[in-house]
Amino acid sequence: MNVILGATGVVGSAVLDELVKRGVPTRAAFRSRVPDPRATQHARVDLSTGEGLEACLDGARTVFLATGDMVDQVGAEVRVIEAARRAGVSRLVKLSILCAGSEAFFLARVHGAIERELERSGIPNTVLRPGGFMQNFVTYYGHALKTEGVLRLPWGDGEESPIDARDIARVAAVCLTSESFTGRHLDLCGPKAMTYQEMTRVLGQAAGRELRYESIPDGVFREAMLPYAVSPAHVEGLIDMFRFHREGRAPRASDAVLEVTGTPPRSFEDFAREHAGSWRED
Repeated sequence: MNVILGATGVVGSAVLDELVKRGVPTRAAFRSRVPDPRATQHARVDLSTGEGLEACLDGARTVFLATGDMVDQVGAEVRVIEAARRAGVSRLVKLSILCAGSEAFFLARVHGAIERELERSGIPNTVLRPGGFMQNFVTYYGHALKTEGVLRLPWGDGEESPIDARDIARVAAVCLTSESFTGRHLDLCGPKAMTYQEMTRVLGQAAGRELRYESIPDGVFREAMLPYAVSPAHVEGLIDMFRFHREGRAPRASDAVLEVTGTPPRSFEDFAREHAGSWRED
């Protein structure tokens, strides 16, 4: 059985889709959202307490580990790793973050600590380190773009190579069903580095309207995010991460998607055309 933790998230649901396409038996873990009917089995798990985790991992052969931002994300994911070791899991694929090895910002330190515990566990594993998701332009930025025509971030004129979550999922599916990439830390980027000015222009062309990007100070972003964040530390972590990227310290290219899957990642232009309705005015 192949267990997907985070199966209702952006990447986890895409991983589930890939495994279902391959005819691989899946057990989708969820906490409160309605479980995906495509999964072979479902398991309710609360990673913040570990409730339901042992039952979820019973008979598991592989595990895909993804969690959203949590107050104690390190504790939650290490709890999964320890339970997977006790359950005799033969392979674990962890969703991490680009530059986790640098530990240069809060989220990198969170994932870096988890990666070290995974290595210590002895479980054969692959770590996926993606950059920003193209889906962020729908799930997080879509409302502002649709209603105001403006995306505001403290990113300056720095570049990023966003990746489609479905390409992360294709890599994850290969790593879960093959030993070929065990022991690897894979940086996952889209096919082209772009500024946010360029990305919003592409979105506007697809949506048939003018969209623009506005770089804002860190303090303005902080004030806007604090009411919705998991914790103040997470907001500061996002600001640190944006600063890290806009200073050009993160990689903006990787051939890992092509290496693992045999096909290149989706282009931002293709993503924009597919989701153009997300940014059109009602």
